[in-house]
This record gives sequence, C-alpha cells and structure tokens, in this order.
Amino acid sequence: MTSVLQLVIDAPRRRNALSRPVLAALLTSLTQVGEDTTGVVLSGRGVVFSAGADFAELTGTAEDARYDHDVAAVGEAIRSLRVPVIAAIEGPCLGAAADLALQCDVRVAAEGSYLQVPAVRLGLLYNPATVERLARAYPRDTVRRLLLLGERFTSDEALAAGLVSHLAPRGGAVQAATGLLADITTDELAALAATKELLNHLDTRDLSDADSAAHWSERRRALLDSPTRKAAVDRARRTHADNES
Repeated sequence: MTSVLQLVIDAPRRRNALSRPVLAALLTSLTQVGEDTTGVVLSGRGVVFSAGADFAELTGTAEDARYDHDVAAVGEAIRSLRVPVIAAIEGPCLGAAADLALQCDVRVAAEGSYLQVPAVRLGLLYNPATVERLARAYPRDTVRRLLLLGERFTSDEALAAGLVSHLAPRGGAVQAATGLLADITTDELAALAATKELLNHLDTRDLSDADSAAHWSERRRALLDSPTRKAAVDRARRTHADNES
C-alpha cells in the first residue's frame, strides 16, 4: 500500500513566507507523520513555493539568529524522517525556503520556478551550520554562486547545477513529485529508513571506524534476514520464472 503525505506551506497572502507559526506548523506535521506514510511531498500554496523568511518578524539585529534555530529544527525533521521527502517547487523558492528544499531528499522544479539565497545582499552571513551542509552536499562552484553571488537559478539552471533532481511543466511539480513516490509500498519502509539514515550518516562522516562499520553491517544483516525481504525475494523469483516461461 502507498500513502503519500501532501504537506503544504499555506500562507498565500504573504507569498507563503516562513513565519514562525508556519515553521511551527511544518515541524508539527513532520514529527507526526503516520507509520504507514511512504513519502512526503512539500509544496507551497498556489504559484509560489515560498518567499523565505517573513520580514515582518525580523528585527535586523543579532536577535534574528533565533530564527535560524526554527528553520534548522524543520530541516532536521525533514532529514530525520524515515521516508523520502520531495520538494515540489513552483515559482520563487527563496532564502530559508531554498534551505529547506535543499534538505529534502529530492527536488522537482516546475517551469518558471527558481531558487535563490540573497543573504549577502541583506548584509547577512548565512547560518554557518547550513553553509557547511551545503558545501558538503553540492558542487563547490554551485554553492559559491548561490551564496556569494546570490545568483537566481531557474529550473533549467538549477538542474544543470545539481540543485534540483527533476523538471516538471508549470503547475505540475506536485503531480510529478507524487508520481516519483507512487511505487513505494509499506513493505519497503524498513529498508527505506535504514538507507536514508545511512545516506545522512555519509553526508558528514564515513564508515572507516570499526564501530560504525559494524553497526551498519548488523543493520544490513537484520534486513537480509527479515520476513519482508524473504517475501520480496520470493515474489521476484516467481516473476523472473514467469518471464522465462
């Protein structure tokens, strides 16, 4: 069975700006995802993914660093979720919203969309923890274009630069993202969770130490011996035999 959760940034009058209440609602939704959910699609209401931070809440002082913690909490929830999270981007995806989209496992960008992080134009050194993560995850030149130049990446440019994974027609990002998750079933959830956790682990470290290697070897062995995998292999064997007959 497939059960994809649609999670919508819903503040169209503010161009879906990520106010603290919006971030809190996203965090609550991400931490209450049901055990039978097979994937999450994150999108914005209407023709804008999100304008980023809600400037009505910012002071222009060091006090604004607290906002980083709210964004980081949502990003951590996205990364910690046991299933794939896909950002379905329509229209502008700016600043903190681009930060969140880039923490999703996959990004689908519709025609006419773009990503931009204009922090330096606002006199800001972006959250150092975020800069470190971006520098580890994306090509060097891409990160410098994004952060130093504040460059606007159209959907085609973002694909070429490695910032998005798939393109979609205008208005079709959610449909395309949902389609990418359509074949995932609840039988795959344990393997999905282990694989995503390992990929997140490898974002910041490797398997060179003995304890880490042993841990992942044991996780793999447990899945190899699981009834779910046995049933999947039996189904695949029968399908293969049918195709040969």
